[in-house]
Amino acid sequence: MNKEQLLEKLIAFIYLLRPERTIMVASITGTAAVASGAQWQDILWITLAGWCLAVSGFSLDFCADKELDKLAPREKIRRNPIAREMISLPVGIVFSLSFMVGSFVITLLKSPFGLIPWGIIVLIIIGLAFHWFNSPVARGLTLGGLQLLYFFMGATVGTIYDEIIVLAIMFFFAMFGGKGVTDIRDFPQDQETPIQTFPKRFGIKRTAQITAASLSVAYVLSLVAFFISDFSNLYLYLDIVFIVTGIIITGLFLYKASPELALRITMVYMMGQGVIICLAIILGKLF
Repeated sequence: MNKEQLLEKLIAFIYLLRPERTIMVASITGTAAVASGAQWQDILWITLAGWCLAVSGFSLDFCADKELDKLAPREKIRRNPIAREMISLPVGIVFSLSFMVGSFVITLLKSPFGLIPWGIIVLIIIGLAFHWFNSPVARGLTLGGLQLLYFFMGATVGTIYDEIIVLAIMFFFAMFGGKGVTDIRDFPQDQETPIQTFPKRFGIKRTAQITAASLSVAYVLSLVAFFISDFSNLYLYLDIVFIVTGIIITGLFLYKASPELALRITMVYMMGQGVIICLAIILGKLF
């Protein structure tokens, strides 16, 4: 194997790691562990377990969508190394299962109770791989459910307080709403494929309304969490930033929803808002 081939394989495995998505999942898991009052070593281990399970799920998604991701224009935006034949399907499956086993071992050793949400996550991952949840509503519910379950998984290394339950539900609604944004963003490309999405089923305007309603529930729940918890005012200050920026983005999106606008706000919402609320929980708990 020459240097060019070795570099191609390395890039392929980096694609399988899906860092743009798995790091955020790990952050949610770790944030929940901090909120639960766990010890730092347990926080780090359960965060690693959450990341490994997310890598397993997202890489298995690449395996399942091998043929679909060969279709233009998805082929250009998905960067699926299996569809591009940078690595074989069996190697992709082994890669995915290896990370799943690693996550299982860590969770078993550090938080046996965490195997309950872990097991449900695995069932959802398998269901997504076999396309059991193809309708847009089912897809949104499962993706939101995954965020809720990863949050619970992280909290199992400590104490599950009332605010953790509220925040887990908040992440569910935030992800359900976020699915609407990404579906509208990808609408032009998805029209060329058989994949079912919110705008293909309900139209762009109705999808924007569903998104706004879901995100509004998430913002309310984030505020409720403060009043039932022992979080410091640092949480409240950052949560206000989270809510205000979210309302501005949601209002703009509701007023003028379009794939172009969704593309511009995706990183702001999906990454920026996620960072703000996770930081609010961590700082509010520690200080």
